[in-house]
Amino acid sequence: MLQLKQSHFLTLLREQAGSEGNRLMAACIASGVMQGLAVFTVLQGLEQLSGDGIRFHTFLAFLVCIGTFYVLFKYITGRAALIALRGVMEWRMRIATKLRSIALLEYRRLNAEQVQAALLDGREMVVEAARMLMASAANSVMILVAFAKMLTVSVPGTVGVVLLMTLGLWTFLRLIGSVQALMGPAREADMQFSSSLRDLQEGLLQLKLHKPKTTDLFGSQIIPGLERASQAREATERRHALGISFFAMFNLLILGLILFLMPGFMGLSATDTSTLLVLCMFSLSPMMSLVGFVPLLTKVEMSLQELTHMEEEIDARAEAFEREAVAMRWQHPDPVVPEFASITMRDVCFDYLDGQGVRTFGIRVDDFHLVRGELVFIRGGNGSGKSTFMHLLSGLLMPQGGAWALNGAPVADVGMEAYRNLFTIVPTDYHLFARPLGLDVSPRRMEKVLRTMRIESKVRLDGDGMFLTLELSAGQRKRLALACALLEERSVYLFDEVAADFDPQFRRFFYEELLPGLKGEGATILAISHDDRYFHVADRVLTMREGVFVDSDGEDA
Repeated sequence: MLQLKQSHFLTLLREQAGSEGNRLMAACIASGVMQGLAVFTVLQGLEQLSGDGIRFHTFLAFLVCIGTFYVLFKYITGRAALIALRGVMEWRMRIATKLRSIALLEYRRLNAEQVQAALLDGREMVVEAARMLMASAANSVMILVAFAKMLTVSVPGTVGVVLLMTLGLWTFLRLIGSVQALMGPAREADMQFSSSLRDLQEGLLQLKLHKPKTTDLFGSQIIPGLERASQAREATERRHALGISFFAMFNLLILGLILFLMPGFMGLSATDTSTLLVLCMFSLSPMMSLVGFVPLLTKVEMSLQELTHMEEEIDARAEAFEREAVAMRWQHPDPVVPEFASITMRDVCFDYLDGQGVRTFGIRVDDFHLVRGELVFIRGGNGSGKSTFMHLLSGLLMPQGGAWALNGAPVADVGMEAYRNLFTIVPTDYHLFARPLGLDVSPRRMEKVLRTMRIESKVRLDGDGMFLTLELSAGQRKRLALACALLEERSVYLFDEVAADFDPQFRRFFYEELLPGLKGEGATILAISHDDRYFHVADRVLTMREGVFVDSDGEDA
């Protein structure tokens, strides 16, 4: 069973509540006491009903008790829900903030679906659990008050009731424990089924064109996956239903045993038996809320445990120099970017390793230099290491050896954040944000750049600075990405196969006018390209093969 001291849920509430936690606890106790006192007024009214009739002060006391209970109960459940909501949202904000601090290579190793699920799933469940926790706490106090009243009626009867309820609760918790054991496999089966559905969504184009693929996907993955997920979930729900049904039946059994057995075995009078029955009936409903809270708490703990593991994994993958920025949620001042004169790399190496630490691919840079105002092309086959080198040059990947300098000084002395901000990069998988982030440009400047990219009729900004549409063709999207890059006005432009999606006319403009124009303005450009008909515009053309630079004859450069 769940260890309360290790509960992520209770820790979340305790940390978020702060000093208000004591007020909530006091209100919980007071709410439970008021609920119990309301029951006492009912018992007193029953006694008066058999005599001279119910007195007004008894009815007034009942109204005061339930009114006070209502106010307190509303406060504790409402505040607990808000505290839980604030806690889980801040937790997710913290994880989202930390995502930016992960090294690029480590980010690629993260499970994107798990990150998305951790950030978005389970919020309402946590909030509902907070409400139920407060309700259960108040109900527990009410049950204790009811038991205290029972002791004044019959000590043996109270002991018998407590033993019976304890037996029922113990049996229920054993059943719920078996539910917890089934929830892990059920969740795993759900994730496997979700993975199959992702194949259906992302591979729709191929599936639409190839019926055998569709048959195979549904026959070997989706249908079996749904059956496994359904069976696992059904087993969990059946065991859960068994626990709830048992406890509900056991509650009725307790009432029956009190009525049919206690008068004869314990010699209880009719009045005492009626009092015990009433107290038990008022106690059993709160007891059911406690019983219903246990499985919900288990689900919440599993959700928050995943959130905890996700945050720990992100922390382990974060770049050390980014931690201060994370603490400030990236609202710290922008770095002072140095003037760019040159970059040099000597004997620099970088290797990709598999899960066992075995090298799968890597690059070696014996001697590379890039100086201000240069236009350099890199060519090479797929998998030759061009994109890896570009990421290494920009600091997105860290060298595992060698000398790396900016303007003659080691990059480590410059600072990685400042170094990275020298570059603007347009990769092959460039992401378009809903608005041009980080830019403070005039509408006239934006319009000029969009006109240069020949998409002014397709894209423009609305009054809030958002792009009116991102529903563009591949070539138009790449032009918009290029426009945003130009607006950044960085020292070094890195273009990875940017022209691949351009039509022939714009491709010629890109190579023969845009790039030379940027160079003429003092910009430095490194572009990966296969368009050898335009190589004449470059100052240098480098060739990569199998992770190293080679000369035109295929020898190491």
